[in-house]
Amino acid sequence: MRIKVLSLIGFIFCFNTLCYAVAPADRVDMFMGVYGRSSCVIGPQLPHGSTNPSPQTPKGGHDGYDPAQPIRGFGQLHVSGTGWGRYGQVFLSPQVGFDPSEEGHDSPKSDEKATPYYYGVTLDRYGIRTEITPTHHCAVYRMTFPGGDDQHILLDIAHNLTQHIVPFVGGRFQGGEIRYDARESLLTGFGRYYGGFGSKLPYEVYFAVKLNVAPSEVKISDGGEKSLYAQISLPDGVKHVRLDVGISLKNSGNALAFLEKETVGRSFDAICADAKGIWNRTLGKIRIGGVSPEQEKLFYTSLYHSHVMPRDRTGDNPRWESDMPHLDDHYCVWDTWRTKYPLMILLEESYVARTVNSFIDRYAHNGMCQPTFTSSWDGPKKQGGDDVDNVIADAMVKGVKGFDPLRAYELIKYHAFSERSGDYLRLGWQPETGAIMSCSYEMEYAYNDFCAAEVAAMVGDAEHAELLRKRSRNWDRIFNPELESRGFKGFIAPRRENGEWIDIDPAKHYGSWLEYIYEGNSWIYTLFVPHDFERLISLCGGPERMAERLCYGFDNRLINLTNEPGFLSPFIFHHCGRPDLTARYVHRLREKDFSLTRGYPDNEDSGAMGAWYVFTSMGLFPNAGQDLYYLFTPGIPEAVLTMENGEKLVVKAPGLSAERNEVDYITLDGRRLEHPWLRHGDIARGAEIVFHLKKVRPKR
Repeated sequence: MRIKVLSLIGFIFCFNTLCYAVAPADRVDMFMGVYGRSSCVIGPQLPHGSTNPSPQTPKGGHDGYDPAQPIRGFGQLHVSGTGWGRYGQVFLSPQVGFDPSEEGHDSPKSDEKATPYYYGVTLDRYGIRTEITPTHHCAVYRMTFPGGDDQHILLDIAHNLTQHIVPFVGGRFQGGEIRYDARESLLTGFGRYYGGFGSKLPYEVYFAVKLNVAPSEVKISDGGEKSLYAQISLPDGVKHVRLDVGISLKNSGNALAFLEKETVGRSFDAICADAKGIWNRTLGKIRIGGVSPEQEKLFYTSLYHSHVMPRDRTGDNPRWESDMPHLDDHYCVWDTWRTKYPLMILLEESYVARTVNSFIDRYAHNGMCQPTFTSSWDGPKKQGGDDVDNVIADAMVKGVKGFDPLRAYELIKYHAFSERSGDYLRLGWQPETGAIMSCSYEMEYAYNDFCAAEVAAMVGDAEHAELLRKRSRNWDRIFNPELESRGFKGFIAPRRENGEWIDIDPAKHYGSWLEYIYEGNSWIYTLFVPHDFERLISLCGGPERMAERLCYGFDNRLINLTNEPGFLSPFIFHHCGRPDLTARYVHRLREKDFSLTRGYPDNEDSGAMGAWYVFTSMGLFPNAGQDLYYLFTPGIPEAVLTMENGEKLVVKAPGLSAERNEVDYITLDGRRLEHPWLRHGDIARGAEIVFHLKKVRPKR
């Protein structure tokens, strides 16, 4: 395949100074991934902000919004890029006339504008312009009414996304309270809810809503678990209304304190400018050059989505008192350990340290730390293994400071010897017992064990390190060398404890928490041995045969990026001595599966897909949990990544073009590399990677 390089059009880029014709935050296309399975939220927020105000529509999907539908109103909490919804509460609907019913105030829209720091839309039914800008815990609204009479704002506390927008999720409102302080034009209260991805335990959302215009009247209607809303009536003739919403998952005091700290005494425009500045600094940590406007938008939108979730709710933990960081809404670590956290190590390693500290704190108070953590509750199910371990290992092998490695190892050791399944702990591998996902659990647990072994060795526990390394190699217990698919032999398959194989079709794609494999097939999961590729290649017939298998799998969509276990698959070509094929298939995946109009290959998954795009565009990709990066032809000619320590990672591909896109050799700080990979230590203090390219050879 020839790699298409898009030209630089209408864009000013100063490579040695931060100089843009368009600010980084304004390069983000907030409409990317909103429609369809990507499920990205269109509303604004701050990086890892607690709140994410956004419009909602009928048939809005798990992000709450369908661009083709009328706007129903605006919620303050959402989850982005997920396959199962949550939240959507503290729902606002500005109206002329008043209708509190769920479907009674839908409005066509016009003049919609969305950026990471601002959202604005005109509700054509009412002639009301609604604008939103975020702080970390608050949403600030500026509403422009026609200025007549009969003008109102509905504050609906019963409304929630999992009950009213995606009701098949099965969420429910369980009651709450609204209080009104007429002297302060302030409404406070809470709602109690259950439903959505993760724990089914109930959670509360507390709010403080303050208006800059004294309402002429506020009527509160409490129908128990069926309804709870306030009708906020405005004085006749009022045109301009500022409404601030503080949100807490802990208590009303926090909601009010957030409001007072983050919004009081500040104009809407000043708050918006601050939010824009924060995003410009965040996204400006990577500068790219030599790209088209479309490629530029794809890159910065992907980088933006890498900074949306999980939510930093430090100081707002509803479950226990702690001064440790509190990172909430992990949706889930099974997705994010592979790309998001490795990217954050390069951009903001203190955030990764905060995340690890939050894991340690959860284990200390909960006695557990599951990969899924929503509304500060651990989820009851695992998609993969104990993937928190992989984040910790990745941080430790790359030298991230700011957390206690011994306390982190306590958590990992608990997972390794208490949290894996009983059969796995007894046998050292996962047999098929009639339970679910035996194959994917085995492969995930094996890599968890490798990561745990790395950490054990680093803290001086040599005995357990050796035991865990040995157990990490037991994935071959479920490798059936005789199982054949599409002319290739050797795939993982369910195997009973007595050694009996269960016959499966390796090409069959399994669903969520069903049968033998989680959301994938044996073609993909057989390849998931990030610590043992050489042995896998040998079992599959050697490097040439493995390269043939990979080509066939990608060409026939048996291997894909619709879910995270496939993320590392194209980089196995490196282990076959064919980094040129890595570049070819990575480029194909990036071109076909990432689009401003179509979104991501599937759910964006809390920054996992976005970070995959960012890494591959720069021509390096992490084998997370290890300090290894694969190098291959980048998708952009030049990039400068500024690390938290101030050092710069410069990546260049001079002369990159459709005819010149195959790597001849690579230099690191002027020194020619002997292999197409490097270690984290090679770039941790800054580096310059230059891809020296040659003309494309005939297609294989």
